[in-house]
Amino acid sequence: MKISSMCIAYKEERFIEKHLRHLPKWIDNKLVLISRRPWFGESATEDKTYKITTEIKDKAIIATQNVWSTEHDQRNTALEFSEYNDWVIVLDPDEFLTNKDWDKLYTHLSTTTSDAVIVEGQYTYWKNGYVADPPKDYPQLIAVRPHVRFIDKRVVNSTFDIAPVWIHHFSWARTDEEIWNKISHYAHANDFDVKAWYNNVWKQWKPGMKDVHPTSPNTLHELIPAKLPPELERLRLWPK
Repeated sequence: MKISSMCIAYKEERFIEKHLRHLPKWIDNKLVLISRRPWFGESATEDKTYKITTEIKDKAIIATQNVWSTEHDQRNTALEFSEYNDWVIVLDPDEFLTNKDWDKLYTHLSTTTSDAVIVEGQYTYWKNGYVADPPKDYPQLIAVRPHVRFIDKRVVNSTFDIAPVWIHHFSWARTDEEIWNKISHYAHANDFDVKAWYNNVWKQWKPGMKDVHPTSPNTLHELIPAKLPPELERLRLWPK
């Protein structure tokens, strides 16, 4: 099998190098598509993600920088780079798998006849040292064949099956500045009152507060102290 990975990024300076170095050796090409400007709003600070990516000494990395109007346009561009591959792994810079789950995913891709694959669920991390409890059986897309196309965000025009793996998602394990950049510019920025959620939930959060996700509250129903798998602990993924 010939397999590439797809990573779309904007202001992911803290995660991008760790993400790329943690990808398994059986990935032939690591595609990184970095936005020059966000999908929503204007950035107030310089983004160093492209510079960090291009300085990594890894011949598998293919990085490009451009402007895309939507998330699914950006993801479809990555698929166009991968037309001769068997599979494209779909992960964001703040998403990681354990070594055991990488092995399970490879085995699944070797045998499935589907055109797209989702995971069983994900562990979602919050601030510095917390994880959502219970973990969600969230059907996040993890791999597609190159002819598949994204039609909205991370949704594709294809049926799928399920790989027995879980994503470790550090989406909310960020500093105040990082979380403001995330919620101001990402694909769901128009789905909620960004300023109100930042001031009233994010800044006011204390252990014991529940249902804190800005668009789907109960996906972060309760947050408890997290214990990471050893290989992820070594990556030092928590914000300082």
